[in-house]
Amino acid sequence: MTNSNATISPLAVCAAVILKKGKILLTRRPLDKKMGGFWEFPGGKIEPGETPQDALQRELREELDIEIEVGPLLAKVLHNYEWGAVAIHAFWCHWSGGQISHLEVIDHSWVTPAELPDYDILPADAPLINKLQAMDTNDLFSFR
Repeated sequence: MTNSNATISPLAVCAAVILKKGKILLTRRPLDKKMGGFWEFPGGKIEPGETPQDALQRELREELDIEIEVGPLLAKVLHNYEWGAVAIHAFWCHWSGGQISHLEVIDHSWVTPAELPDYDILPADAPLINKLQAMDTNDLFSFR
């Protein structure tokens, strides 16, 4: 018997908004994964006992083999997919070491805020794109 009043907590995930020379890093999801082929801000699932910041550092090592410094929170986004809800914690980040390797992604691209709509980006990331595009360019790149 199931409780129809029970709610399922959203999947807690983290995303890195990494800036370099006026561009933002996007990665493309493997085709065999959920939402495969879509572009996204790099990151992933926050494991139990992990802070979003720790999860971001771990995920970027696992997916891209790079090191990052996690900066301030950019936004929190709640998005409902047909398969369930996700709660995204998106942070400004600075790339601090390593060369990008496609360990758990199939591609990456550095894009300007104006180019973001040209990519087939995960629907959950749309509010982040809107926020980035609405920011003054000086504000966008002055957090570091």
